[in-house]
Amino acid sequence: MSAEGKMTASGKSEQVKAYLETNVVPVLTQALTQMCLQEPDDPFSWLAQWLVENHPTRPQKAEWSEVLVLKLTVGNFFGEIALLSGKPRQATVKAVGATTCLVIDRDAFQRLCGNLFEILRRNMSTYSTMELPPEEEKPAVEEAKAEAEEEEEEAEEEAPAPAAAPKGRGRRTNVFVEPVQMEEDWVPPVFEKSAEEKTRLDGYIAKTALLAYLDPKAKANVTMAFDKRTYAKDDNIITQGDDGDFYYILDSGHADVYISKPAGSPEKKVFEYDSGGAFGELALLHGEPRLATVRATTDSICWALDRDTFRKIMMSTGQQDMNERTQFLTKVTLLEELTHFERFRIAEAMEIREFVDGDAIVKEGDPGSEFFIIQKGNVQCFKKTLKF
Repeated sequence: MSAEGKMTASGKSEQVKAYLETNVVPVLTQALTQMCLQEPDDPFSWLAQWLVENHPTRPQKAEWSEVLVLKLTVGNFFGEIALLSGKPRQATVKAVGATTCLVIDRDAFQRLCGNLFEILRRNMSTYSTMELPPEEEKPAVEEAKAEAEEEEEEAEEEAPAPAAAPKGRGRRTNVFVEPVQMEEDWVPPVFEKSAEEKTRLDGYIAKTALLAYLDPKAKANVTMAFDKRTYAKDDNIITQGDDGDFYYILDSGHADVYISKPAGSPEKKVFEYDSGGAFGELALLHGEPRLATVRATTDSICWALDRDTFRKIMMSTGQQDMNERTQFLTKVTLLEELTHFERFRIAEAMEIREFVDGDAIVKEGDPGSEFFIIQKGNVQCFKKTLKF
């Protein structure tokens, strides 16, 4: 570069520096000072608004407007970004007319289906533009649990299907293999419990995917229908290959889960339960032999719900709706790679929420940990923009 060119570049640099120091730096310094004092949740929106309202020569009241960016209908979903990253809501979603959504939170989704990010990677093309966190190394117990769940999923691939399947595939047409006879005067059994026991059992039930969705009356009946069972160290609570007769919730103590595959081979520990752990629902739902052995490792107390009561409660509290919900989930693109069993467990855990026209289902900027699937109706998605 010639001497003249260097002088020109140097002069331009000095000009830019003077411009910034005179017109930009003082304003941004003041803005950043206020930002640090207020610590807004969304610093970028806050900064944009502050600059409009504190313009050095033309300050004005900042106005935000909502711009329609997307329309969604039955089978579409929203809120997945909150599940993936825990980021605030990226848009406001409003109901158009009467709308019904199925809702599940991040913890329930991960608990039922394993690592959420791994499941979403099955449909990675949908999220090709989103950076996912690196997969954490699983502890040995988690790896064993995942392996056991895979084995169970293989066995349960023919999980409850709402409609009859073509001949030759052997798919169930109902959750229960045998018909359930509901007597007109049937009432669930009642086993007396202390107030502390009822409170504790209610808490366990609220965390189980199988029973948490029941209405308050049904939950009260279930709580009283559980019978207390005690087991000594090394007792089998359930034994692989036996008929399913009870659904269990561990109240105190500890139990390990073992699988012998193929039958008769040495047992392999795949999981463990402590207080609040629930097990035995698969055999009750499908009428199949137990898929694993659950053995007490200490003196333990369990709550047991008998098969007949379990099936009648399930029937009397909307099993048909559960089947319809499971079938509906097969049409949701995000879940199309899940097994029938995974979709069934998700359907169990999903809460139904109804909205009227204009209701804000989620609001932009709010924290979010729930995922929504539109079962009926339509929604519109809006983004806030600053009007100048």
